[in-house]
Amino acid sequence: MGLFDKLTGKKEEGAAEQKKEKAAAEPAGKYNEPCALCGKLGTEKKWMGQYWHKKCMRGARKAAKGMI
Repeated sequence: MGLFDKLTGKKEEGAAEQKKEKAAAEPAGKYNEPCALCGKLGTEKKWMGQYWHKKCMRGARKAAKGMI
């Protein structure tokens, strides 16, 4: 992949197939539970009896700070 391919949005065919295989294999995460915020599998954190992705936890925490 060249420099200008990134700018124009061209993708390699082999790279797209590899990403699909990795995503279909198994969700990456510590727990095989659905997230409390988004509902997807592959969560990394458990907090107060609920399972969270790290990204969802950061977003919820920032939203809560804005409410105070």
